[in-house]
Amino acid sequence: MDIMNSYQISTTELKQRISEVINMVYFNRKTAIIKRHGKTVAKLVPPEDSTYRTKKVKKTLDDYFGILPDFPDVVKDRRSRKKSVHL
Repeated sequence: MDIMNSYQISTTELKQRISEVINMVYFNRKTAIIKRHGKTVAKLVPPEDSTYRTKKVKKTLDDYFGILPDFPDVVKDRRSRKKSVHL
């Protein structure tokens, strides 16, 4: 294991910062070594299959947001109502 690509964290600190630790593992590709009373109890490692991270942004957006229909331009079709003022 690459020492530069890992860091150690206690179980108490992990409990307080779980979201930050998961982001560090996922986005920075670091391994989190979890220790309790100085002994290693677990390791969080980045996933091996990272094909979803290497996709182009446009393709990813098209994959997820392409399922939404294209809505027509409602400004063109909007009819304005003229209110008559009664005095």
